[in-house]
Amino acid sequence: MLPIIDRYILWEVTKSFLAITFMLLLILVGSGYMRFLGEAAAGNLSNDVILKLVGVEALRVMGAITPPAFFLAILYTLGQMYRHSEMTALAASGIGILRIFRAVFLAALPVALVVLWLSLDLRPWANSMNDALLNNQSIQSEFNSAVAGRFNESSRGDLVFYVEGISKDRMRLNQVFVQNRQHGELGIIVSEEGYQYVDEKTGEHYVVLKNGRRYEGKPGSNIYTVGEFEEYGVRIKLEPKEQQRTRVRSLPTSVLYANDDLEYQSELEYRFMLPVAVLVFTFISVPLSYSRPRDSMYGSLVVAALFYLLFVNLIALSGAWMVSGATPAWLGRWWVHLLMLALTALVMFFRSARFGRLMKRIAK
Repeated sequence: MLPIIDRYILWEVTKSFLAITFMLLLILVGSGYMRFLGEAAAGNLSNDVILKLVGVEALRVMGAITPPAFFLAILYTLGQMYRHSEMTALAASGIGILRIFRAVFLAALPVALVVLWLSLDLRPWANSMNDALLNNQSIQSEFNSAVAGRFNESSRGDLVFYVEGISKDRMRLNQVFVQNRQHGELGIIVSEEGYQYVDEKTGEHYVVLKNGRRYEGKPGSNIYTVGEFEEYGVRIKLEPKEQQRTRVRSLPTSVLYANDDLEYQSELEYRFMLPVAVLVFTFISVPLSYSRPRDSMYGSLVVAALFYLLFVNLIALSGAWMVSGATPAWLGRWWVHLLMLALTALVMFFRSARFGRLMKRIAK
């Protein structure tokens, strides 16, 4: 059974971690939801896919927000303990800084393992799902962007349609006119109403028209046929504007292992850097949280925020430098963690009493 001090620190860190994670997730997912609503209002997304995208977005960002959330949780917890003189009381009882390190690392290890799973497995899957949903929406966007009361033509040029009214979800159509060509024959369809339909097996898109007539023949000829129907399906041959290959961020980790391409290796290292970041910033957070009992803890939080912003920017730069060859392949992206540890040691030296005494000697 864990000693009472370890349990106390573990419990306080866990409470703060869950609260901060929830807040960060709410902010990021909320901003994503507003962005998707804007896309839906522009006709680029259908309403029924928004909630799916929001759920996938939450899974995508979980791995990225967990390290900073845990970092801030430790800083807040230990900062409060310094501010309330609890750390002073622990030191007077013979509990040193090594016991504090042990307590926070007991919390950090399971968090790092969870981030490892999120980064290696869940995030690539969520990225692939996000790409698939958006790609499917781009296929439909040409039809969904049709304007009621105006003749609309598909990019392939084989379909012209006119719709007098479109429902808000863009699924129901009123007073439809369609001109299309099948087997070299030009056809005109007039219908009272219709709706969009997607075949779940093939993924093909149709407009199903109801209670209408179809006129078929050759222009300039008096030979034509007229047919009445209760329901008539018109296949919409819509394609993405550009066929895109699967992005590296969406590939399974096993695929990255098997490829020596620098772009693949850069993504692979990034996936491992997130769980390692949990351990690195746990180590950094203990000295950064130090403050005198009467000092405000917000100074340490500002320094910590600057540290993490620097870390995020260096992560992005390290990936670009590795792929471009600016840094050697053997160095990879791991130098970012080493640099953060070095900067922490430098900051703590400047904040130490030894540095203060040294500056006083220089002043004399």
